[in-house]
Parts: sequence; C-alpha cells; structure tokens
Amino acid sequence: MIALRNHRWYTGVMNKPLTSLPTVYPLEIAHKGEEVYQKISKQIKKEHVGDFMAIEVESGKYFLGQTQMEAIEKAKKRFPAKVFYLMKIGFPAVVTFSGYQRPLSYGNIL
Repeated sequence: MIALRNHRWYTGVMNKPLTSLPTVYPLEIAHKGEEVYQKISKQIKKEHVGDFMAIEVESGKYFLGQTQMEAIEKAKKRFPAKVFYLMKIGFPAVVTFSGYQRPLSYGNIL
C-alpha cells in the first residue's frame, strides 16, 4: 500500500476532496420529478401508458422510451452528468418484485 500511495495515479485521483463530487438528494429528485410529471401527465398519459419516462428535474425536460434503458440512454445523451427521476407512465412504480418460496422440506428430521 505504501508503494501505491507514491504512485502518480493514486496521488492525482485519490487526493481529490470529496466536495468535488456532486451531491444527490434522492427525496428532492423524487419530489421535483413528481411535480414535472403532474404538469405534463394529461398530455402524455393517453398515448404513452406503459412507456418509461426519465425526467431531468432541474430543467424539466423528459425523455420517453419503451424500456427503462431506452429512456435513460436518451436522457444521458442530452445530460450526461445528471441523475434522473425514472417512472413508468400510468403505473405506481417502475418495477415490482414478487415471488413464491416453496416450504422447506426437512425429510425425516421432524
């Protein structure tokens, strides 16, 4: 580790202050994203139910796609360093998880 600390890459990259990294507040992004969606929902809900929408909350610009990746890729082309609010139009959540777990069988143990 000592040899690595003297390496030019380590001292150049690892010594950057943490304040140079962007600060992300997920709840603020979600709140602003919902506000943007409420403003435009009547316009797009009829034609795009089931499509995904990536919203850049500072500008209010949004990007539609049939998949999550398509919407995010369109958004990243325009705003490469931003974080987006992703939603599925007409649905309460982007994805849902569910499952069924079969009961464990202990054989002759019990």
